[in-house]
Amino acid sequence: MRSVDLRTWVAVALSALLTLWFVWTVEWSTLAEAFATVRPWPVVLACCMLLGEFVMRAARWRVLLRTVAPGARVRHLFSATVIGAAANTLLPARAGEIAKPLVAARRTQAAFTSVLVSTLVERVFDLVGLMSVLLLMSLVIPDDSRLSTGDVELVHNLKLYGSVLGIVGLLALVVFFVLATRGENARKLFGLIVSVAPAPLRSKLLELYEAAMAGLGGARDRHALWQAPAWSLAIWLNGAVAIFVLFAAFDLDLPFGAACFTAVAIALTVAVPQAPGFFGVFHVAIEKTLVLWQVDVAPAKAFAIVFWGVSFLPVTLVGLTALWREGLSLRGMWSERSDEP
Repeated sequence: MRSVDLRTWVAVALSALLTLWFVWTVEWSTLAEAFATVRPWPVVLACCMLLGEFVMRAARWRVLLRTVAPGARVRHLFSATVIGAAANTLLPARAGEIAKPLVAARRTQAAFTSVLVSTLVERVFDLVGLMSVLLLMSLVIPDDSRLSTGDVELVHNLKLYGSVLGIVGLLALVVFFVLATRGENARKLFGLIVSVAPAPLRSKLLELYEAAMAGLGGARDRHALWQAPAWSLAIWLNGAVAIFVLFAAFDLDLPFGAACFTAVAIALTVAVPQAPGFFGVFHVAIEKTLVLWQVDVAPAKAFAIVFWGVSFLPVTLVGLTALWREGLSLRGMWSERSDEP
């Protein structure tokens, strides 16, 4: 519990400081003008797309649960997914990581441990989607003449390193999945490969590998090996397109590559420990991402606020409704999370 408490306090402090900085640097009159020009229909469309992402996540999860919960239904997994998202938004210490498999296990009558393992496998497939969007960004992002000389060089480096990381990352994941379906000898080989990594990273990689072995290797589920990556690509592309649609709400003449870049930035941002609600860190990251593309500070801040709203408010409301229907409570979710070592 001490480590959890320390991470929580550090996350709260970081979020509080960045929230104060975000608010302190606001020019309220120009921010109000930026909000006054927002077109509502792209906001509504982006909101629906981002909420629909959780349906796709439920469909992918059903693929991964096929061997341990063959009777799982997408609507039940959707409820578990949005409940987990709501708990992550409203509670500290990523309580949704326990709430989500807990609800799914109750609904599917599958063993909680097996369902929990499947959520770890989801993370691996999310890396497939992230690397794919990173590679797509490097292909479609332009060397925009509107940028300053320094920013043009930065965008050029993003294209270069994005393509390298995307290709290397996807190839590494292919090797990862091949090894995860080859048994004990492959486990030893993977341990040898990651032995060069720092200890904390090595332990995380081994944890994900063991989860992949349990979720895919043991079952030799060949359908999951192509269906889950397809769903992952759809999920991450949907997020990038939703951002691109939201650009239209603010009349931001930005390329689709900028939307892909923003999607990658968001993924890295939400991985940083932070307070419930994702305040501060999320807003500053989005603002700085748009300022890179020569968007003025006031529209960038307005976009960050609206994007936060469409990303978290609808799914949290839907998640709380699903939580009520399940007869559960947020306090219970937090208690389950706090009991974890």
